[in-house]
Amino acid sequence: MTAQSSNIERDGEHRDFAGHGHADLASAGGLTLLRGVFEPGWRWTQDVAPLAGTDSCQVRHLGYLVSGTMQIREDEGAERTLTAGDLFDLAPGHDAWVVGDQPCIMLDYATEATAYARPATATAPAVDENIALVRRGYAAFNAGDVATLREVIAYDAVQHVPGGSMIAGAYKGVDAILGLYARLAELTGGTFRASLIDVHSDGGAHAVAVHQTSATRNGQTRVARGSILFTIMGGKATDLMELRADLAGDDAFFS
Repeated sequence: MTAQSSNIERDGEHRDFAGHGHADLASAGGLTLLRGVFEPGWRWTQDVAPLAGTDSCQVRHLGYLVSGTMQIREDEGAERTLTAGDLFDLAPGHDAWVVGDQPCIMLDYATEATAYARPATATAPAVDENIALVRRGYAAFNAGDVATLREVIAYDAVQHVPGGSMIAGAYKGVDAILGLYARLAELTGGTFRASLIDVHSDGGAHAVAVHQTSATRNGQTRVARGSILFTIMGGKATDLMELRADLAGDDAFFS
């Protein structure tokens, strides 16, 4: 693989906000990074909403706050404060504003960040029912919401777990699949999480979810990448084929 590089100042795209700051976007190989500079007085509803054309920010953010303090308010009302050194994964549907007299500098590598400070009508993807179903399923998995999992997984679905560990095998039927999820929680003391990175759909009967798992077992914490190929029929997942970036490492963790 040939190394690739670019310079965000020289090669990046500069986007001015309506006021109080700007963003710069650049790419190098598989990485696209948005650097946002938010000056004191910046607020999304005042300085980006006129560009986006939506009532709240509909872009996911995944990144790191280099400096400053920013307050986030989700559409449902929950608030959180980000300070320098914080990592974040912010779902679409929020307002945000700078707190204090120090500029906020933020690095964002979410795929959706390419749409930031751009008209929503030009950047918003079309609604895909398969993608929505997968996102709903991941949220239910991490929340332990069994009722919703039963709604999104077909009663006769099969989940295929690769490798040779104690959790490998084919789990046939929704009850067996929920049993797998319960065992993952048991083996990791309730720490197992699957954080969704992206979802792709063929617009028909298939979707692929790319995720990052994290868990602690026997004093060891493991973070790994993987994906699931979903077959979806009648609004439910009927087949879930897991793929792993480091199968040997995953097997060792669950040995």
